[in-house]
Amino acid sequence: MRAGKFAAIFATATLLFSFLPSPAGAAISIKIAIAYDTGGRGDHGINDAAAQGVDAIKKKYGLSSLAVREIVTNGTESDRESRLQFLASANYNLIVAIGPGYAAAVSLVAAANPTIEFALINDASIGDLNITDLVFSHREGAYLAGALAGAATITNKVAFLGPISSGPFIADFQRGLSSVNPKVILKSVLIDSSPASATRALVSQGADVVYSEWTSSSEVQNAVAALSTVKHPVYLIGMTPDQYFLLGKGSQKILIGAVSKHVDKAVEDVMTAAINSQSIIDVLDAKAGIYGHMYTAKDGGVSIALTALGARYSVKVSAALLKLKSGKVKLP
Repeated sequence: MRAGKFAAIFATATLLFSFLPSPAGAAISIKIAIAYDTGGRGDHGINDAAAQGVDAIKKKYGLSSLAVREIVTNGTESDRESRLQFLASANYNLIVAIGPGYAAAVSLVAAANPTIEFALINDASIGDLNITDLVFSHREGAYLAGALAGAATITNKVAFLGPISSGPFIADFQRGLSSVNPKVILKSVLIDSSPASATRALVSQGADVVYSEWTSSSEVQNAVAALSTVKHPVYLIGMTPDQYFLLGKGSQKILIGAVSKHVDKAVEDVMTAAINSQSIIDVLDAKAGIYGHMYTAKDGGVSIALTALGARYSVKVSAALLKLKSGKVKLP
């Protein structure tokens, strides 16, 4: 499947999605494995999002559970490695690992099994000839969240909160914010602990919309819910499927929207490529030898979903999305 990889890379820098559908009724001789992260199906997060893509492809091509095997890790590194190695030893043509938690295990097992194809969803930290990394434009997501925050704020004070790794995306959030409401003041906090106290501090400074990239727990959501009142409402913008807890009752009165990574599309695309003996080989990092695809608003991989609370801002948010799709706004 990767025989002509280097030639193809030099021939094109775009996603190879000219998939040729299998002839109607033709038997598909392929074995695909899906390695879900902790919790598996039913987690209301990345596993469920991936499963939607799996189910769509199984239905489209009439694949049975014998052709598509699904497993779940218990979360330990040794378990991840042993499960992936078992699948490789069983000669699966493609092994799709769901979530960045698999990065180290995929790197190790893929190197030991160079004839097996691997795909890693939502991570682009590892590279090898037989690894496809499928990720989503964090920058475009932050821009869309900024546009929504700018439209929704009443106090003209908005907050960005996330782990230290989110630092590079503050500027993109600010750009989306300013495109809708140039008068807004942005307050940002990057932390790797105590998100609840940081949230309370931001709200005490006047922020009435909080964009949270904190995915480790529901602490930011809980803090916003506790601080929001009828007289002084505070709203939350989240991101899915990373923040699986957004589906809980605690978010119903505060959540106005969420940046959406379409993991189902990435899973569908990589499975379709394998079925048609093709590869997804955009250059993500030439020096590190990392290939795959960065999904964006233009290809439908990144969007923002509005709740009933956020529906009133749909015109401005749709305009921001259109700017990304048309290329009018380009994030370097």
